[in-house]
Parts: sequence; C-alpha cells; structure tokens
Amino acid sequence: MRPGQFNGSTESAHPATARSAAIRGIVAALVLFALGTSVTRAGEIRILAAVAVQDPLDRLAAAFTKATGHKVDIGYGLTGPILADIKAGKPVDAVVLPEAGRKGLEDAGLLASHTPVSASLAGVGVPTAAPLPDVSSLEKFTALLRAAPSVSYTDPKSGGAFGQGFDRELVELGLADEVHRKALLLRGSNLVVVAVARGEAAVAITFKSAIVTTPGLKFAGILPPPFGNQEPFAAGVLKTAASPDIARAFIASLLTPEARAIWNEQGFVPAGATAH
Repeated sequence: MRPGQFNGSTESAHPATARSAAIRGIVAALVLFALGTSVTRAGEIRILAAVAVQDPLDRLAAAFTKATGHKVDIGYGLTGPILADIKAGKPVDAVVLPEAGRKGLEDAGLLASHTPVSASLAGVGVPTAAPLPDVSSLEKFTALLRAAPSVSYTDPKSGGAFGQGFDRELVELGLADEVHRKALLLRGSNLVVVAVARGEAAVAITFKSAIVTTPGLKFAGILPPPFGNQEPFAAGVLKTAASPDIARAFIASLLTPEARAIWNEQGFVPAGATAH
C-alpha cells in the first residue's frame, strides 16, 4: 500500500489495536481538557525556584517545552529573596521551593495549590583527594567541624533556608562561634560546592544533590540528628498566576516516572523518603 492510501477499515482489520488507540486518544483529550491547556496555541509561564533544584528543573522544563510547545522561563534564587519578590508583586505563575518557602507563601495567602515534588538530602562533601570523614553520629560530625581548617555552607543572612536551619542548630549545640570563625558563607549551594572543589574551603555542608553533581567532590554522608538531613521541595501555583492551567500542567510533568528518573539522577529522593 502506497503512503497516504487507505485500505479499508483499520478497526475491522485490527479491532483491539484500534480500540486501544481510540482509548488513548480519549484519555489524552480528557487530560488536556482537565488541565485547560491549549493544543493549538503555545503559551508561557514564569517560575521562581530555589537554586538547589536548578539542575533537574532545567532538564524537566526543556522536556516540557519540547512536548507541549509552552515556554518555561525560570528564575533561580534563595528562598528569602524569592518570597520578597513575590510579595512585592513580581509576576510569577508558579514556584518550586523548600518547605520554608512554601509555608511562607501559604501563610501569606498567595498559593492557590501546591504539591510535594522531591527532596534533597543534606550532608557533607569533601574534595575527591581528601580522606572521607565519618559523619555517622553527632559526635563524629562535631569532631569534623572542630578539626576542619575551614567549612562552607549557605550564608543564613542571604535568605537561604538550609543555611538558616543549619546555623540554628550550631547555636543550640554551642558550636556557632567556633564554626563561624572558619566558615566561608556563600549565597547558595551552587557556590558552596564550587568553592570546596576549588580548594577555597575544606568541607562543604549542603545538599547531596549539589555535591554529587560537582566534579572534584565526593559525598561523605548525610548530616546526623539533630541537624536536618532532608529538605523537601514543593511546587505551587500562585493565585495571581497569568497562566495557571499551563503552570499546573508543568507541575504535573515533574511527577511522572520519567521525571523521577531525572530527579534521582541528580541526587534527589522522593519527598518523605527515608534518609540514608
């Protein structure tokens, strides 16, 4: 049969195949209708996200654009500045933020909906040529903090949620002054890992996802209690979103099995997973 030539009824020739294709078509149409997306006109959404999720989110956004035609414009930053921008009226359709950011927007009445998308374990990274420290207990981790010539983590004053939480625990344990004297405080996990890989600090205390994707670093282990060792991230649609339907469709795309594989590859775990 030549291309373009129709040779009778497909259903009569392959009834099961035809019915399956029809069902798939109906399901696809219902999904598009439920999400309110347009199959004829591409749109655009603006997203603000924590810098910690940049590596997987860039890949997922590119895949979403390729599949739907909708453009995804993402701005990355720290939680505090992102909240300030949104509260000041910056046009944003959706966010991908750690728990502290989600709660801040929800408390301010700015979120229309939200859903957990992934989580990053928090731990210790060192240069690949350095001995691998044992951080399996609070005593051993404390010994590392005291013995290391320098450590680097996110500056609490920069608005980073992880740095603020880590610093609070240092204060509670009476370690803050000692660690601050030799701490290289930077604006975000991406800068922390680069600094340690370059030898500007001896120990990185940040997200596992940032450590394992940085050449020149190796992961020593997660932070022991009482330090928080898992940072969950949620995606949310803002009440002021200009394109809420596309934003919801994008968030749904972050939860597919294919998306989960990308999250895992970048060192993330499903939200609520046991840290180890």
